[in-house]
Amino acid sequence: MDQTPAPTPSQMTFCHGCSKPLHISAVACPQCGAPQRQGRASPPNTQLPPEKSKVTAGILALLLGGIGIHKFYTGAWGWGIVYIVLCLTYIPALVALVEGIRYLTLKQPEFAQKAARMDGPFAFLW
Repeated sequence: MDQTPAPTPSQMTFCHGCSKPLHISAVACPQCGAPQRQGRASPPNTQLPPEKSKVTAGILALLLGGIGIHKFYTGAWGWGIVYIVLCLTYIPALVALVEGIRYLTLKQPEFAQKAARMDGPFAFLW
């Protein structure tokens, strides 16, 4: 029989994707599979970077999406560069309009889970 002690409340945190409790050393949530931020085992005085706001991302997509500002905000800087290069075709503006509406209609936990996957130059949100 495994005699490992149960984790104490100080060793537990919540998934930023689905809000289920999990151990602070978890790399991904076993429930939803969302990758978790590294460095949560740091001292309690250390602040983690804030999560991305769906409202900010949505407003940036609606107002400045034609040049990809919302992509830089969410972490997909490669797509941001593609949007800048193609901005004179107005295609990025149309795509950004759809993305802005999508960002604003998602629930915050869903957006947080998708934004957590936006790690790298060409990460997809969908």
